[in-house]
Amino acid sequence: MVMELVKDIFDIEQLVGHNTLQTIIEGDILVPDIKPDINKILTVEGDIHINKIEVQENRIVVGGNIRFKVLYVSEKGDELLYNIDSNTGFQEDIIIEGLNSQMKADVKAELEHIDYNLNNERKIGIKAVINLEGRGIEKTSVEFGQDIEGIDNIEVLKSDLEYNHMVISDKFNIVAHGNFELGENEEEIKEILKWDGVVLERETRLEDGKVLISGDVFLDIMYKTWDRNLNIEVLKTTIPFKHTMEIPEVYADMMYKLRMNIEDVYINVDQNLDGENKLIQIEVSMDANIVIMEKHKKVIMVDAYVPNKSIEIEKEVIKLNENMAFYSSEIFLRESVNIPSSHPPIDEVYSVVARSVPINYNLVGNRVILEGILENIIIYSSGQEKKSVYSYKEEFPFDHHMEVGEIKEDMEVDTDILVQNMDFHKINENTLELRVNLVISYEIRQKRNIEIITNAEDLGIDIDIKGRPSFTIYFIKEGDTLWDIAKKYHTRIKDIMESNNIENPQDIRVGDQIIIEKVYDFNF
Repeated sequence: MVMELVKDIFDIEQLVGHNTLQTIIEGDILVPDIKPDINKILTVEGDIHINKIEVQENRIVVGGNIRFKVLYVSEKGDELLYNIDSNTGFQEDIIIEGLNSQMKADVKAELEHIDYNLNNERKIGIKAVINLEGRGIEKTSVEFGQDIEGIDNIEVLKSDLEYNHMVISDKFNIVAHGNFELGENEEEIKEILKWDGVVLERETRLEDGKVLISGDVFLDIMYKTWDRNLNIEVLKTTIPFKHTMEIPEVYADMMYKLRMNIEDVYINVDQNLDGENKLIQIEVSMDANIVIMEKHKKVIMVDAYVPNKSIEIEKEVIKLNENMAFYSSEIFLRESVNIPSSHPPIDEVYSVVARSVPINYNLVGNRVILEGILENIIIYSSGQEKKSVYSYKEEFPFDHHMEVGEIKEDMEVDTDILVQNMDFHKINENTLELRVNLVISYEIRQKRNIEIITNAEDLGIDIDIKGRPSFTIYFIKEGDTLWDIAKKYHTRIKDIMESNNIENPQDIRVGDQIIIEKVYDFNF
């Protein structure tokens, strides 16, 4: 009977490679003709949105835009405070050797920093630093050896392989709607100046054939009223949403990773029954990306030999970068901001915008230690008779410790930090207390090299052990296993265990002395 390798197949997502790119996007923001000249810039904020991910030969082409929101003070208009919205597009290549157009890519984008200069009263020079991280993934089917048949006395070493298989990765849009009416004692809305918002996942439930997502959008809407004394108001509101996706491949016991970002907010102001501009209709458009994974288990053959025959085993190494686990945690920060004497004192605080930036992480013991920066921009008024608007920016470092189970050297962590809530309290004209809730998410990935058997061949050569001593004394060295020793001396693990009264192959220790007997196999 001819020796035959029994094969099985499993589908994997093999990491082809990953790379990071930091790039600078420069441009100008021009004041629209209908708006007055700039005297002082208060804030320039930005959001980054990816709208193109294309895999080409040895590269990922990433395209998107940065939406800038500018608040400025003008002394030439009827009012002091004005806003500008502007978009700047970009396209960059993330180089990853080995990619081709049939592969998939995962890209994460982060707007790290914005610098700006007032070039003249009608033009702002912008320099934005963005970080792009790309991962090239090849979805493929791999044949592997599971057993060998057709040869006597074969020794086979098998192992259970557990791995997470990506069932689906899908990008989609979620829309949330909200309708509000300002109260009787609140001023009418003249103009929306800007919005700031975050989206928070409340619950995601996988059912057979569907995914149910619920969450909240937290919005701060800054607007001007008709009060000529620069009456600026901020409306804080929460818009709940639910979204259902029909995905036939999904089952309730699968794992998932969900990432949601606000793409845009559309705000319409209308009149109520009394003819006042107090009705607000809000539509929030969100980009969402869900990855759904299923845990698979396969029995693979790791090695094989025949004590009395020469066989040739061919092996191949496949590389996995698995999503091992997801963790989430909330932390509360309380900080005091002291306005320096070089800035005007605080009369009224209109808005505090917080942005978090991860700086570094370390894996220590069974914990992830994350270091980050909380960037705060305070917009406030000063002066009693004739108010003026000012801004002040301050950064606070923070760290967070999260237990994530057993940490291995080949693990890496992907983090997302969300400012869920920001509250503030004016202590005096120079001091503000900030209270911030952060939601920190961790994705643990592990690099794994798995050696599989792809071919086995009987060389037709018998191994002669007649010249070997009847007994061999062997001292266990670091890294030795009974399998390695049995294979080296052309015997079997069970024979070594019987000769040395070993009950468990794992019980051997460095320095132990074992006896290896010469054993003949007879065929009658």
